Amino acid sequence: MNRLEIALEELKKKRVSTGIVLKPQNIYYLTGFYPSAFAALLLQENPTLLVSPMDEKLSEAAGVEVEVVKNFRRRLKQIKGKRVGIEKGYASYEFYERYLKSKRVVNLGFIEEMRKVKDRGELKRIKTAARIAEKVMGEVAERLAQTESEKELAAYAEYLLKREAGAAFDVIVASGKNSAIPHHTPVNTKLETSSIIVDLGAKFEHYASDITRTFSLAESKTFSEFYEAVLEAQRAAIERCVAGNFAKDVDLAAREVLREYRLDKYFLHSTGHGLGLEVHEAPKLSAQNSREVLQEGMVVTVEPGVYREIGVRVEDMVLIGKKPKLITSFRK
Repeated sequence: MNRLEIALEELKKKRVSTGIVLKPQNIYYLTGFYPSAFAALLLQENPTLLVSPMDEKLSEAAGVEVEVVKNFRRRLKQIKGKRVGIEKGYASYEFYERYLKSKRVVNLGFIEEMRKVKDRGELKRIKTAARIAEKVMGEVAERLAQTESEKELAAYAEYLLKREAGAAFDVIVASGKNSAIPHHTPVNTKLETSSIIVDLGAKFEHYASDITRTFSLAESKTFSEFYEAVLEAQRAAIERCVAGNFAKDVDLAAREVLREYRLDKYFLHSTGHGLGLEVHEAPKLSAQNSREVLQEGMVVTVEPGVYREIGVRVEDMVLIGKKPKLITSFRK
């Protein structure tokens, strides 16, 4: 069965007559069409993709019946049945009040479940996105000594990413004391050489990559201590990226190493996350928030970090299997 057929079978199990898919990534996953404007995929006996006139030409390649809609409010109010499926984590309360207040809504979470394990075509795109990201990271590394500010370096990285394919997210460049802020926004102040975190990702045919490296252009005992600890924590975590293990075990492995260095309290986020059509998707590699079991074909990031007076983070992409397989291998 193809993806759409699997989704319809799941809908039957939930005794739902119609499912309304709004999330662009999920629409693309099921139909091969990525909307540029509001769209809705109606999962029903005869699946129909509702698109605006702006997407009429683009949607011709969709693997499903397409209906061009000028008045979505009128069209969506025509949906029949008392039980309707929606993406509860995506559909807004306003959408519910406007179209579904008289109906019982059921979560279409099975689409996110389907997306966790990547097929051969998805892996090919993800690996291409990873190669682009590594190429850009190399060019950024060569530019460090000649760059004036974090913002300049981030802009250069984003230019390179967009020249090759696309940027999966806003590039993070954080130096000196700013490197101790995990999601720091690059600023125009002078690039500090004690610690420079560069976090970037490419997007290729809608699939994302994500890689982080931390550089230092100055002698620093603190940096060396943090870097050694983070690398060891990452190695321990990657070893746990095996099908059948709990996702939380990856996180626990990284934290155990950092505890030995007495740095665990400076690790401020989870060890990693899944990625594919989105930069952050299931599974989450967190001891606190994950009960998932890793499956062969999942793609995750492993990115332990330490954030004190300066920060160090190292991130790689890993394919889950009988053995962990690194997708990124840029020098550390």
